[in-house]
Amino acid sequence: MAWEKIVPARRTAIAAPVGISIAWIALVLAAAWFTGFDEPYLPFVIGGAFVFFLRSAPSRWEIYSWLLTSALLVKVIHLPLVPFWVLRVASSFAVLGFGALLLLGLRAVWSEGKSRSNALALLAPALVLIFFIYGCARVLQFTSGVNPLTDDAWLYAFDGTLGFQPSFLMGRLMYDSVLLTRSVLLTYLSLPFAMAVLCAWQIPLGETRIKWHMLTVLLLAGAGGWVLYNIVPGTGPIYAFAHDFPTRSIAYKDLPAFVLQKMSLPTSIPRNAMPSLHVGWALLLWWNSRKFPATLRAGMLLFLLLTVVATLGTGQHYLVDLVVSLPFALTVQAVASYRLPTSRRITAAVTGGGFVAGWLLLIRFGIRFALISPVIPWSLILITVSVSLWLEDWMSRENLVEPVAGNVPVVMSGLVRSTR
Repeated sequence: MAWEKIVPARRTAIAAPVGISIAWIALVLAAAWFTGFDEPYLPFVIGGAFVFFLRSAPSRWEIYSWLLTSALLVKVIHLPLVPFWVLRVASSFAVLGFGALLLLGLRAVWSEGKSRSNALALLAPALVLIFFIYGCARVLQFTSGVNPLTDDAWLYAFDGTLGFQPSFLMGRLMYDSVLLTRSVLLTYLSLPFAMAVLCAWQIPLGETRIKWHMLTVLLLAGAGGWVLYNIVPGTGPIYAFAHDFPTRSIAYKDLPAFVLQKMSLPTSIPRNAMPSLHVGWALLLWWNSRKFPATLRAGMLLFLLLTVVATLGTGQHYLVDLVVSLPFALTVQAVASYRLPTSRRITAAVTGGGFVAGWLLLIRFGIRFALISPVIPWSLILITVSVSLWLEDWMSRENLVEPVAGNVPVVMSGLVRSTR
């Protein structure tokens, strides 16, 4: 990371970069001052900015400047007063993220040529991701307002047709282990940081063009998920069946007498159960981590597995939400895979979309059919998962994520360098 010209050749030319620098510093300080830390998603995605900063291959003095700036920002940021350890971790990440944003912006102002283009190629996706996560929370509030009644009864009943309630079972297993509980909570709430890691790693060292592929995938999934939230609005068993989760659930033999009707739940609870975007996004991150270092690839797989446990064990989702997230993610991947031949994209997108539509219809109108035998819903799940994974693998043979500039990036002593 090089700042090619700290002082322009003419004194009159220094006014513009100085003015822009002052404005940028003021903007970052204002954002740090007004950002709320009552929930972890926004702090985690802000923290992801330091991964973009490390991808710029900063020099030693820039690392020192970043750490010093971040330390000073502690006096500006309103750290959370709630004694929740995940919030404190997220806040610590956000402090480093604001420092990284400040340094990347100043580098873009004072550098020239490829150095400036590289700074902008890293700064732009970091900012887009921050605004995306910020906007998601506001959009969910709107979804809750237009869907005061939810379809949790149908989601709960379908899970019951499997012979037991998977989310209730996972909840009991999770709460018996402090280590597992802490691990899955951190995983579930740090999803925006994982997004930032993969988006940053997609940018080759020294890249001068903005890479939009991964951002496009994530944004398409968010938009598509929001549409589906309004078709089968659900909240999750921990909200709809708060008094029973995770200890008591309706026995399989009693499900035929279970009354399927809309449930009135507070609109402060997000209607974001069907499909599970947490699992969908985590799956897309893993799919798009091909050609990346084996350690990062394995980390994304572990993140996906822990996300599955978290979504069920915390009661945020029903198992059927997770199942539908696979063909949904397949559809998003197909639409975003512009390098793929049109015929392949259409095949994957139509198949994935067809599965999603079929599952939504089955949930609302096919509970009695699924109750004939647990073999029916388990078979449908197996077919959905198998076909979705196979089609994605089929697509990936011609739509691999770009390799990272022919180098294998490694992290050494906090610095990101490359080795031949």
